[in-house]
Amino acid sequence: MLAIVPTISKGASSQMNLNYFPNEVLCVIFDYLPWKDRQRVSLVCRRWNSIINSDHYLRDQKLILYNYSKAKFFSGVGVDLLSRQRTIEFHSNAMLDTEELLDTIDRSFSSGTAEVRSLGLFLRSEHKLAFGLLVANIPKLQMLTELNISANEALANGLCIDSACLQKITISFYQNSLCRLNTPRLHTLHLTVRYRSEMELLKTVSAQLVELKVSFISKDHVAKLFDCDFGSLKVLDISLKNDKYISYSVSLVHRRPLDRRGTFAKTIVGLETLRIYDICNIFDIDFLQMFSYATSLKSLTINYFRLVGEVNDFINGFRQLHYLNLEGCQRTNETKMVDLLRLETLVLPYKQLSLFSVMPLNTLTTLYYNNTAKDQTHFIKQIAGAFTNLKFLCLQHFDNELNSNAFLNLNLLTKLRVLVIKNMSVSSRIFANCPTMPQLERLVTDTIVTEVSMLDVVPIRFPSLQTFVINNCFLYLIPKDSAKYYMTFEELRCQMPFCRISTNDSTIFTNNAKQR
Repeated sequence: MLAIVPTISKGASSQMNLNYFPNEVLCVIFDYLPWKDRQRVSLVCRRWNSIINSDHYLRDQKLILYNYSKAKFFSGVGVDLLSRQRTIEFHSNAMLDTEELLDTIDRSFSSGTAEVRSLGLFLRSEHKLAFGLLVANIPKLQMLTELNISANEALANGLCIDSACLQKITISFYQNSLCRLNTPRLHTLHLTVRYRSEMELLKTVSAQLVELKVSFISKDHVAKLFDCDFGSLKVLDISLKNDKYISYSVSLVHRRPLDRRGTFAKTIVGLETLRIYDICNIFDIDFLQMFSYATSLKSLTINYFRLVGEVNDFINGFRQLHYLNLEGCQRTNETKMVDLLRLETLVLPYKQLSLFSVMPLNTLTTLYYNNTAKDQTHFIKQIAGAFTNLKFLCLQHFDNELNSNAFLNLNLLTKLRVLVIKNMSVSSRIFANCPTMPQLERLVTDTIVTEVSMLDVVPIRFPSLQTFVINNCFLYLIPKDSAKYYMTFEELRCQMPFCRISTNDSTIFTNNAKQR
C-alpha cells in the first residue's frame, strides 16, 4: 500500500485510475499510510485533500501516539494535526517527556480550539510530565466527551478530572490512587475497583449516572455498592474477577438485610438493564435479592450462578423482562420453571430447555442455544414446541459435532428468518438432510470446521437467502476423487446472484491450493 504514494505523484494515469474508486475505498487505502505520508498525499489533489480532512474521515480515525523509535516517534505530528483529531490515545510507555512533545501538547490543547472528542491516557512508565500536562488541559478541551485513564503506578498527588463536557469516563488504577471528578454532565462510568478509594469515588457521582459498569477485582468492596444512590441509573453491569497481583482474603461478601428504607433499594426502581458476571462463584441468592426492587427491569444477565429454586423465583419476579441471559449458569435438581410472558430474547445455558417447555413462550423471537447431547435429532422439535414464534436462532458451542440429523425438523420453525451457527464442528451433510426453508433470509456460519461440500445444497435449501456470512471458517476438501467437482466461493455467488455472500477470513483447503 505504501508504494501508492510515489506511483501517484509520478503519473497522471495512476492517479486517474485511483480516482475511479469511490471515497469509501480511498479511505481504506489511506488508512494504511503513516500520518506524515497521509498529509503529503492530501496535497496530490483537491478530492484527496477533502477526503483526508473531512469530518466523516477524521471521525473514524484514531491517532495513537507511540513508536518503536524513541527519537522520532513524534515526527510528523504537529500542532495542527493534533488539534484536528477526534480520537487520540497517549501511551506513555513509549513516550519521552521531550520539549517537542510537551510543547506540541500545550499549544494544541491549551488554546481551547482542539477538536478531540475521545481521549485515552495510559500511564505505563515514569514519564509523568506529559500525563500531567494532558490532565491539566482537560478543562480546556471543549468538545471532549469521552475519557479513558489507566495507570499502573501510584499517583502520589492523586488525580483531579475537571470538565464541563465529559459524558463517559473509564478508570483503572493498578496502584491505590485518589481520584476526584468534577464532571456535571457525566452519565456513563466504567470503573475497575481494587481499593476502597474507587468505591468512595463512585459514591460521589453515583446519583448522576445513567450507566455504570463496575469490575470488582477485590471482593472486599462489593458491599459498598449498596451505599450508593442510583436514582438516575438505567444500566448496571457488575463483574467479579480475580487479580493475581492483588492480595486479599477470600471472605464471603458482606450481605445486608433487605431494607426498603435503604437508599439503594429506593433508588434502583428505575433500573432497566442489569448484568452480573460472577466467574469466581462468590455471589449467591442473598446478593441477588438486593436487586429485587428494580421493578422496571427489562433486561437481565446473570452468568455463572447456580440455578437453585430461589434464583428462578427471583427471575420470575421481573414481569416486564424482555431479555434474559443465563449463559454459564449451572442447573440443579431443584430448578423451577421460568415463567416470563413478555420475554423476547433468551440465552440458554446447557441442558436448560426443560425450564421453558411446560408453558410455551409465544413472545420469544430470539434464542441462543447450547447443546451437550450426541443425538441431536429432536432438539429443533423441542425448540419449535416451546417457542412458536422464533425468528432468530443461534446455535453455539455444542459439545459434539452438529450432526447430519440436527436440521431434520427445521421446517417446524415456520417464522425463522435468521440462522446462526458458530464456534463448533459441523457435519458436511447438515443441509443435505434439511428441508427447504423458503422464508430464511440470513444464514451465518462463524468459526466452524467442516467440509466444503456443506455449501453444495445451500442455494436449493434456502432459495430466498439475502445474506450468507461465512466468517473465519475452516472448510476442507476430502480427496476421494481428484476429478470430483466441488463448490467454490465464486461458484456459490454465481448460483445465488441475489444473495450477498461474505467470506471474511475463511479458507477452502484443497490438494493444490487454498482459496480465500
